[in-house]
Amino acid sequence: MPDVAWVLRNARIEDTTPLIDIAIEEGRIRALAPSLSLTGRDEWDLKGAVVLPGLVDAHLHLDRTLIEGGNRSGTLQEATQIWRGEKLFLTYESYLTRAWRALRAAISEGTVALRTHVDVDGSGNLTALEALLELRKQSRGLVDLQVVALGCPGGDRGEQRALQTALEMGADAVGGTPALAPDPRHSIDVALNLAESFGRPVDLHIDEVDDPRSLTLEYLAERTIEHGLQGLVTAGHCCTLGLVDDATADRVIDRVSEARINVVTLPSNDLVLMGRGQTPSPRGITRVRELLARGINVAAASGSVRDPFDPFGRYDPLFIANLTAHLAHLSGTQTLRSALEMVTSRAAEVLGLPDYGLHEGAAADLVVLKSRQAAEVVTAVPERLATFKGGELVVKAERHRSWAGEKSSWV
Repeated sequence: MPDVAWVLRNARIEDTTPLIDIAIEEGRIRALAPSLSLTGRDEWDLKGAVVLPGLVDAHLHLDRTLIEGGNRSGTLQEATQIWRGEKLFLTYESYLTRAWRALRAAISEGTVALRTHVDVDGSGNLTALEALLELRKQSRGLVDLQVVALGCPGGDRGEQRALQTALEMGADAVGGTPALAPDPRHSIDVALNLAESFGRPVDLHIDEVDDPRSLTLEYLAERTIEHGLQGLVTAGHCCTLGLVDDATADRVIDRVSEARINVVTLPSNDLVLMGRGQTPSPRGITRVRELLARGINVAAASGSVRDPFDPFGRYDPLFIANLTAHLAHLSGTQTLRSALEMVTSRAAEVLGLPDYGLHEGAAADLVVLKSRQAAEVVTAVPERLATFKGGELVVKAERHRSWAGEKSSWV
């Protein structure tokens, strides 16, 4: 009789340590050690292939994904106008179909958990939210999906009611875009009040602008501390922090550290949208290195993928880690490790995932890579061979490449 459900033999975890076997039973990692004596109902000799804890994408927009462009200026303002017009005609089936396509692509790349923001406005039309909540239910066992109600905290009565209704329907977190509100500080206050009332975390688009005079991150940190919500607030984008002077940035980062705010950088989106019409054009992303140096939890995420806000991208957190490493100069051995953590353990912390990681007792959420060197996971972005969720093999790549003619000396 086999001892466990799965044994993955000869997995590469670190380049400086021996290959190990990973035993999986009842959805968890039962043991990790070289040459385990345990036997599995299923076994796979990985022959040194790298295994990571499953990838985590901490900020997406699945409601508007795969709606191609038309954004001629490339600005956030035009993207917003296009999206407002598009969603007037979208159906429940459209939301569900496109989101499922995106989800399958993400799972195939080794993603085991995601957080999507979904528009909730004062029109009373909650079709997108209904579809994404249904997707959350349908995809259970394949991926962990969290839904953020992206509304207008502090807006008019209809907008306020829409946000409350979304939370009553089961949205996982309070969202919003204070920088686009008439009174950004009031918007932050209302979002934090809602979070307290419903017992939910907060995940806001913060300072998604390229004007250094617009800086609300410090106020968010101060109010987070006053509300006692340390560790429960996430700030996405934080572009302005990369544009202010060093003294201002140092002061704000100190407050963010004290408030234990999670920061999620969206490198692809911010490269595309920020700095339009400016010379020289800024990179747009936040101060990743400085935030990491202060011990702040920083994650990186895909954000908008192939929509009016960003015509580029794919649902691959390792691609995002690679892009972040390029932009934030995370090219050293230790900083490359930080880039990987930004789409694994750090992103898992943003989502509050229990039992995440690669250790005994952890959830058996794993990705197997077509690579025998852990050091190249971020630099080379290798192909994914398989994704395990809850100890079950969800997807396995079946790909074969052959060269015509005689084998070349360089193959």
